[in-house]
Amino acid sequence: MLDLDSYLLRAFLTVAEIGTVNGAAVTLNRTQAAVSMQIRKLEELVGVTLFSRSSKGLELTSHGQIMLAYAREMVALSDEVEKRLTGKMIEDRIRLGVVEDFAAGHLIDILRDFRAQNPKVEIDIIVEPNRRLAELFEDRKLDLVVCDITCLSRKPTLIWTEYLMWTVRSDFVADAEKPLPIIMFEEECPWTLPTIAALSQRNVKWKTACVASTLVAMATAVRVGIGIAPMMVTTKPEGCRTLDRSADLPGPVRIEIGLYAQSETAEGARYLVDFISRHTAILSS
Repeated sequence: MLDLDSYLLRAFLTVAEIGTVNGAAVTLNRTQAAVSMQIRKLEELVGVTLFSRSSKGLELTSHGQIMLAYAREMVALSDEVEKRLTGKMIEDRIRLGVVEDFAAGHLIDILRDFRAQNPKVEIDIIVEPNRRLAELFEDRKLDLVVCDITCLSRKPTLIWTEYLMWTVRSDFVADAEKPLPIIMFEEECPWTLPTIAALSQRNVKWKTACVASTLVAMATAVRVGIGIAPMMVTTKPEGCRTLDRSADLPGPVRIEIGLYAQSETAEGARYLVDFISRHTAILSS
């Protein structure tokens, strides 16, 4: 029977997040040798190698990926037990930056459940485009950020895949003799290139019918009937539908979203990171 010390698990999670033992040691306020020893001890206990070295630092092995989910759950449960038994309530304020499309969909359920469990944690929600969020995060004006992974060079705490589905007004009918009217993102948006790639992959004839700078602008253009737009299913406007996956139409646009946390964060922010990590099923639903 495995007896996994949360002390070892926290070291493992920190190394997995930061990607280096040295960086994890700074965050945990421990020596590099101590963190290395904790990782070796954990690997001895579970009987498998959890990390492999690469040019980018330490990468999780396949066993490490499996361990990651369980480690997060065990540490979170340990923290929850302590909070319940001691009556401790986290009091904090979190500056959370999030891309508009995610804020209008998945985030609502996650934050609602988090606030129900942590009523004394205040959350400032800053909604901006992907690249602006990255700038604010780099300037340390945000504690946590949810944005496209191409906008930040550092390693995210969590990555998940989203698909932008082609959305139209319910009565929209495509004219097979004319190019598809596409409602496109602004050129600097990181989702522009994968959108164009999805159109090119099936040799779809298309034209830019409208450029939308915000989710509201895109939703308005769709509802007006200007054309079709790549949107998350959770942000589909009222009176609109998602196009069927037909060989004559562009495929879904695949994007990757990351959750990033500052290396030194307060207790409330760390707890929200763990909470989101445990709710990845919501993210991919």
